[in-house]
Amino acid sequence: MRDRNTVIKTIVFIVLVAALGVVSKMLPAWEGTWVSNHLAGAFYVVELSLILYLFFPEHFSVLLVTFAFLLTSLVEFFQNWHPAFLEPFRSTFVGHTILGSTFSWLDFPWYIAGAFIGWLLLQWIRPSRQPVGLSGK
Repeated sequence: MRDRNTVIKTIVFIVLVAALGVVSKMLPAWEGTWVSNHLAGAFYVVELSLILYLFFPEHFSVLLVTFAFLLTSLVEFFQNWHPAFLEPFRSTFVGHTILGSTFSWLDFPWYIAGAFIGWLLLQWIRPSRQPVGLSGK
């Protein structure tokens, strides 16, 4: 059973990472838009890793971040597919933020960075568990 502090920490980080992700999509940097077009991808993987942990707390962190990376990569590949029924959703800020509109290989290093950051966060959020029988009593 999870303790309440771990759940609260996870939810706080989900909200913070979501806020960073939204801000990064709205804030072009310097002369280009690398923040909104590429760096934001790292936030997606971190966010998804945290959400997966909330629902599957007993799974290994590496499994959760790998699944988050693969799911985000799948969404990236689906950006090459433009069926008519998705275009109205993609034309909105939320739709464009979630589904994107153009495929870019340059997003994948950011997804890998997000998986690593997500793994680090999960290592910090997860309560340390002492093996049974080694409590020193």
